[in-house]
Amino acid sequence: MKVNIGIVGYGNLGKAVEQSVLSNTNFNLVAIFSRRNVTSKFNTKIEHYENFTEYVGKIDVMVLCGGSMCDLEIQTPEISRYFDTINTFDTHKKLPSEFEKLNKIAKKYGHRVIMACGWDPGIFSIIRCLFKAISKKEPITFWGKGVSMGHSDAIRRIDGVLDGVQFTIPNIDAVRLARLNKLDADVPKHFRECFVVAEPKNHIKIEHEIKNIPNYFKGQPTNVTFVSGEKLLRLKSKLCHKGQVISSFNSVHGTKNKMEFLVSMESNPNFTASIVTAYINAIINLKEMKLVGAFTNLDIPVSFLFLGKEKDNLIKNLC
Repeated sequence: MKVNIGIVGYGNLGKAVEQSVLSNTNFNLVAIFSRRNVTSKFNTKIEHYENFTEYVGKIDVMVLCGGSMCDLEIQTPEISRYFDTINTFDTHKKLPSEFEKLNKIAKKYGHRVIMACGWDPGIFSIIRCLFKAISKKEPITFWGKGVSMGHSDAIRRIDGVLDGVQFTIPNIDAVRLARLNKLDADVPKHFRECFVVAEPKNHIKIEHEIKNIPNYFKGQPTNVTFVSGEKLLRLKSKLCHKGQVISSFNSVHGTKNKMEFLVSMESNPNFTASIVTAYINAIINLKEMKLVGAFTNLDIPVSFLFLGKEKDNLIKNLC
């Protein structure tokens, strides 16, 4: 039987998840829920966000595609009372409190929530965990150069901002030092380049607010440039991104070792959508085992991303 899917939020990620779900013959996309008046070029049914409770029993898994700063903290607790859910919450410092909150709700209502299911946090979390277990030290993560969806969304939430995008740029000196196992805490790992469309009278206020957004820009080297709407559209069309995890360490035997994991994506939302869609299978496996509660990528065996014969043949095909 096909798994019935709902999507909440229809921005770049929501549209990318829509295509990923539609391309998978195991899934049936039932509806997209949005607070805006939107249309789907694939003729997917669009419902207003508040109507999601009308689909209890009709949808198996809800994929939440809103922004972390203002959407997911509110929507995930609301929706996980009624459905199994997956979200891409990416505010690292808030993950423990969000996990505790969602775990209580999911267990109370007998559902499953896979949270922070993107590339970072998400699959990078798995790599960091693996690297730390081997090296016995914290690995170092670099992002970029590329468009950060979460940071861009945070900019656009500021009053007076007409549109905006943020590029994360790694400090090449910091990357070099990390590979040599010589990176000090006082060396900045990244630079934040923000491009914003706003009325000139609001520039000073907006720049101040951006640089002081906690968990996103505060305390980090950040540059804000105000541009025209036309230029921003050109900048926003570049949705590519990169990221890498580096661990350089000496073993107890005194030998030097280096581990690196790198991703390079032409489209950040498309890559994230591929990850989210893969973890729908994990929801199915968790449900079959009658496991409920909140889960992160660290809690889910990689084998849970497969079903049926494909799962049974993992040792034969991938080991």
